[in-house]
Amino acid sequence: MSNRTIIVNKDFDPTILRTVLRRYWWSPVLFIVLFSTFAYFYLRYTMPVYESTMVFQLGNEDAAKEIIDIENINSRDVDISSEIELMRSQLIFEKAIQKINYSVSIFSKGQILTEQKYNSSSFNVQPYALRDSSLIGKPIFVNFNGGIITLSYLSKGKKQTIIGKLNDHLLNKDFDIVLKAKSEKHLEEDANGNQLYFVFNSIQSYAAQYLGSLQIAPIDPIAKTIQITFRGNNPEQCYDMTNAVAEAFNEFDKENKRQGSDNILRFIDQQMDSLSGALKNSKDSLIIYQRKANISNPENIDESISGSISDLQEKLTVLEEEIRSLNNVSLKLKSDPNRLEVYRLLPEMLGKSYEQSLSTQINLLHELLERKEDLLYRVTSENSEVKSINTKIQLKLISIRKSISVILDRLNENNKIIRAKLAGFENQYFELPEKKIEFSRLRNIQDLNEKYYSLLSEKKAQYLISDAGYTSNNRILSKPAINYDPFSPNKGLIYSSFIGFGFLLGLGVIIFRYLTFNEINQLEDLKKLLPAKASILGVIPIFLKGNMPFSQLVVKDASKSMLAESMRKIRVNLSYINPTYQTIAISSSISGEGKTFVALNLAGIIAMSGKKTILLDLDLRRPKIHLGLNADNIYGMSGLIVNQFTMEQCLKHSILENLDFISAGPIPPNPSELLLSNRFKEIVEELKKSYDVIILDNPPIGLVSDGIKVLTDADIPIYVFKSHYSKRNFALRVKELFDLEQLEKLNVVLNAVSPAKTSSYGYGYGFQYGYGYYEGEDVSRKEKIKNRLRDIIKRLFKNANK
Repeated sequence: MSNRTIIVNKDFDPTILRTVLRRYWWSPVLFIVLFSTFAYFYLRYTMPVYESTMVFQLGNEDAAKEIIDIENINSRDVDISSEIELMRSQLIFEKAIQKINYSVSIFSKGQILTEQKYNSSSFNVQPYALRDSSLIGKPIFVNFNGGIITLSYLSKGKKQTIIGKLNDHLLNKDFDIVLKAKSEKHLEEDANGNQLYFVFNSIQSYAAQYLGSLQIAPIDPIAKTIQITFRGNNPEQCYDMTNAVAEAFNEFDKENKRQGSDNILRFIDQQMDSLSGALKNSKDSLIIYQRKANISNPENIDESISGSISDLQEKLTVLEEEIRSLNNVSLKLKSDPNRLEVYRLLPEMLGKSYEQSLSTQINLLHELLERKEDLLYRVTSENSEVKSINTKIQLKLISIRKSISVILDRLNENNKIIRAKLAGFENQYFELPEKKIEFSRLRNIQDLNEKYYSLLSEKKAQYLISDAGYTSNNRILSKPAINYDPFSPNKGLIYSSFIGFGFLLGLGVIIFRYLTFNEINQLEDLKKLLPAKASILGVIPIFLKGNMPFSQLVVKDASKSMLAESMRKIRVNLSYINPTYQTIAISSSISGEGKTFVALNLAGIIAMSGKKTILLDLDLRRPKIHLGLNADNIYGMSGLIVNQFTMEQCLKHSILENLDFISAGPIPPNPSELLLSNRFKEIVEELKKSYDVIILDNPPIGLVSDGIKVLTDADIPIYVFKSHYSKRNFALRVKELFDLEQLEKLNVVLNAVSPAKTSSYGYGYGFQYGYGYYEGEDVSRKEKIKNRLRDIIKRLFKNANK
């Protein structure tokens, strides 16, 4: 039988709860202390993380829109998502790094932690030249003693050393620097206490190291407010980086928008310069022709035909210009367009009939190219997001080309129609004098140039007013602060979490111990578990007398003890169970429950009543009776059953007058067969003739089945359980024997019950014989330690109560 079988206590039992609390009350305390220690060391050796936060609002203001009803190209709605991506891009972060002192980082290395001395070091490094870029990121150790500075580092696998003084150039083939310190004494103390070193940084290495510490998150997309957060191990660095990122973004945003406005104005100026020459030439040509043809009053030419031709030519010119411009746009939209070239297409579409149709799509294409450029600062072209944007760009290009194709078809069709009409009017003009026709042609060219020039002049004036009225309205709503209280780790949270977890773990141990509590401690526990056919014979208290290595006969020397009284009570109960009993068989589930102890002392108490009693040791595998009675084990039951020894050789007398015994004898190879043999029955029948009572110390039947037959044949079978030792599932063995009809009757004894508990069963005798106690069979080393600890805890509780 395994004593490891887990039984789950589903019902609430206050007795079990008290027992578990008494044994494992220290569990939550231990885990709380343990996890508090863990929390202390975690906080002690974890670098603090500081945080600086700023609230930033995006926006712009177009005051001129209300005056001239023209929207500035830069005043389109701000896409907060794209602005956030731009703000946390490597492009902006590198611009922000240039605003702080990034070229050299100074560190102080302790036994466990390394601290970055940002603006708080006992010395600073002023770099003049870094000739070997491979030193970027490599530590250069600083030692200061007696006014002398020693720098040491590894370069190309070899150790390099430079010796110099403060405020002097320390230079070699790798770099040229100057070390300065406010206090030489402070520097020397710092160098003696910790290992100081510094590293050279590049913009790229600094960005790669700290870009992950920057967090940009939207607060309110409608209000276009975002939060800029930087976390690091130095509060001043967090503050500086937060300010630098906001400043770099503002500058980039203004520069980008100013550059866009300048490009549009530059394009208008170029067109006006070109038109001004054409306009001058057309005027000169008209004047020269007037003089040459001597036409003083050209208005006499047929105004109707002239007006129609003029209108058609004007439309044709506009159409051809639009077709030319549209073809130019189509040529520039290559399979891999450049963002700047795409951006320059926007001014070319100003005033065109297709401006509304294409400008939106061109703007979207420009935004996709801009997002792609921003991404390529941080990732490679093989990145999935870059590939996704490339796909969107190609789809957008296809869409734009389709739109261009449709518009071109429409313009060409209109061109054909106008040319057909113009040809009709020109045929009519052939009938007019040649001079009038030429005059009208030159006049129309002049009018067209003047009109287009006036249009560009008007657009330029409007855009200048719009550009003057437009202002970027980005602003800081909440300024950052230097916060010297770390963001993490949170001491209160860490301690409360660790202590709470320790308490829950300790409580979990108690709950687990309660749910899996599998000991029989009191008689009430045993009554609940045993089948109804089993009767309770009595309880036996713990006998306190010093630690004994094996079961002994103690009722002779402690005849007035509680143990002796409990044995007498059991002796009386035996008479009620079977007044004519002659054989008593005693067994248990496993070794260590005290069956030999009970057999010895029950035999002793019966012998002391005047009955002639003999005790037979049938535990042929682990004989112990001879040890308790201080006898040898040369002759015994194993030899007697096989007729190797005689009864006279095996029979021994104890120190009690009416108590004899036969030990187990040499350990046989077949103990089961011996106990089931007819010879054994003959020996018992033979002894009945000479003795009033025969007590049989059976082997444990939870492990082997040798003694079951002996137990069933006895007049009174006794089954021993041990308090705080026997498991609850041992009672299942008893139920199993009844269910299999191997037992018809059984009497149960609970051994080693504490005196306080036995008093409730009618044995109210107080006694104290020492600090140890005997529990039955041989006590293992583990059990001895366990018992000693239990004794110490009991005394501590008693002293605490006093």
